[in-house]
Amino acid sequence: MTRKAAVLGSGYLAGLLLASFAALWLSFVGGGLLLCFGIVMLAVVRPEKSGRLFAFSAAAVSCGVGMLLYSGYDAFVCRDIVSRSGSQFIGSTVIKDVTVYSEESAFCTARIYFPDGRKADIGWYADTSEPVRGDTATLSGTFYAPENTGFWNTADYYSSKNIFLLLDTDSQEYTIKEHNIFRALRNFRENAVSVIRRYVPSDEGELIIGMTLGNSEWDISQQAENSLYRSGVGHVASVSGMHMAVAAGIASAISAALSLSKRGKLVFITIVCLLFALTADLGVSVLRAFIMTVIVYSGELFRRQNDPLSSLCIAAFILTCTTPFAVRDTSFMLSFSGVFGAAVIAPSVSESIRSAYKKRFEKNMGCVGLVSSTVTAVCASLAVLPASALCLDELSVAAPVSNLLLSPFFTVAMIISMIGTVLTILPFHWLSGGIFLAGGLVCKFLLWAADIIGSLPFAVIPSGLDVTAPMILLVMISAGVSLLVMKNRSAVILTVSAAVLICTVSISAYRAVPYEYTRIALLTNGRGGVLIINDDGYTEIFDFSGSKSGVRAAVCYAKRYDMENVGAVYITSKQDFCAPLYSNAFPDARIISSDENVGLTYAPKGNIIKFGGISCTPYDGYFTVNAGGADIICITKKCTLSEKSFDMCIYSTSAEVNVNADITAFAKKSGARVSADTVTVTGGGKFVAMDGKIYVAEDRKWLR
Repeated sequence: MTRKAAVLGSGYLAGLLLASFAALWLSFVGGGLLLCFGIVMLAVVRPEKSGRLFAFSAAAVSCGVGMLLYSGYDAFVCRDIVSRSGSQFIGSTVIKDVTVYSEESAFCTARIYFPDGRKADIGWYADTSEPVRGDTATLSGTFYAPENTGFWNTADYYSSKNIFLLLDTDSQEYTIKEHNIFRALRNFRENAVSVIRRYVPSDEGELIIGMTLGNSEWDISQQAENSLYRSGVGHVASVSGMHMAVAAGIASAISAALSLSKRGKLVFITIVCLLFALTADLGVSVLRAFIMTVIVYSGELFRRQNDPLSSLCIAAFILTCTTPFAVRDTSFMLSFSGVFGAAVIAPSVSESIRSAYKKRFEKNMGCVGLVSSTVTAVCASLAVLPASALCLDELSVAAPVSNLLLSPFFTVAMIISMIGTVLTILPFHWLSGGIFLAGGLVCKFLLWAADIIGSLPFAVIPSGLDVTAPMILLVMISAGVSLLVMKNRSAVILTVSAAVLICTVSISAYRAVPYEYTRIALLTNGRGGVLIINDDGYTEIFDFSGSKSGVRAAVCYAKRYDMENVGAVYITSKQDFCAPLYSNAFPDARIISSDENVGLTYAPKGNIIKFGGISCTPYDGYFTVNAGGADIICITKKCTLSEKSFDMCIYSTSAEVNVNADITAFAKKSGARVSADTVTVTGGGKFVAMDGKIYVAEDRKWLR
């Protein structure tokens, strides 16, 4: 019975993922065909004679249902809500969620009802951090649909949170609800954070905050954060399954000491885990971990053997049945793939290894725990790779080793920190402070180890390299084919391990080969831009935005495309604000701005900005750059073009264009000139100019 949930849930989740990548029309067609095929096969096949084929048919049905659910939600819910962009809103609503940025800013979400009865979750930026969940907001303003830009894929991010409209507010008023449990939880969090920072005022204290309360509360240094993520242990600062397991383990030990009944034990563990989830802000990974924990511990009450894959699939269905776009949420993808590797793949691999070397394990039982821990760390890290390549800028190759070596220390630090956090409710802060000091010593060692591992040159692989995606796909195909063809599990493990090794070596060799072309990218949000030029491994960044989002976009792009040798950064506005951010991100780069005299000239002439031999001329909707004798036009939005031809045209698209064309490369030896009348973007689409304006050429798209 338990495997039915695993089969149906796996097919359903696969259908959601497929539909999230495929175009709307293709999702409808593919989902309908799979549904019809599965139903026909279920009517024909008898499970007692062909169990595998029957299970495959059932999975096909659930896969078709998942694709139709996602595409149907997109067509009839998402697009209907987005069509209301530009309409006015005046009214009151109850706040669903609050993300605090500072004392004077926060992002709030709420559910509203349109005049025709359609309900929708909306978001807005509050000018205060005072409101919490359950408070009432009285708002007026104009709705607008978030758009993907070169700075940030805003539309994708908010749609994964089931938010399709944002409100540009004209006025905001908040009514504070008395006796609000969420305000009490926020006060508890703020008190715990203040105690931790009082006794451990360093990166070690911020790591404690991240492990117990989530990384939304921490203020760790950029260097320490980079070291954690480069070494592959950054997940410890995002409260998820590992943290929930520790909390459940502590609650289980207390319930055993109190001699509670099975039902009382389940209730006590559920309450403790629920409070921990609420304290950790109840994110996707936290909610998934809470659901799985409750399912695991309820199995003992109902005398059912727990199946990790079934628990995972049930949690996935609960989280996505009403909000299917959540399947593309970064937290969802990373946490589910990690749990799948650790709880589903790892036990099977460990069992096959123990069976193959049974006699050796019988003589030395101490090897069993070591092998199981190693296999779990490796399987979890490998399972996360596809999601990491899709969501992150870098893939941590060192993750299996660092997780294997450091996970026990992180567990100790978490237990100590959780006990200290609970004790902050007492007026004797010296007691919890002493415990935090002990946890800080462990965290100091962890940060030191993460810094050493993360500083290794082969610790990470940029996800934007041309060979990264094909290599990961090769590993996935090798794993799938070997599972279907090979009956010997040891042969499967050997095949997949060899594929991983070959891919890692191939990517490393590819990184060592010098580029044969110049890569030029325009990152823009339609108002300002960041131009990145990479030639023979040497990178120059030209910031025309003067914003934190522009700096973040440039740093992420450099990481994703392995641009480590950033030689110079040219800043045209808000130098005092942007220069420290770039210096922190690229310590070896020369920061050039208008108020510095370092041998290169910043010479505004009319509306021309000049840095040495590179000049930029901004216009309404685009700007031109002359670099190395090449004329480049960078278009940020629909505009009237000049009559001049250019060596390259970079077109940064918006959500309404639906073409990803932020990146274009041209061959160094090619002298071909591209006319602005017809712009072809590599891997993106075709744009044509009519009546002096540029438009996207309509074409049927197979992918979103």
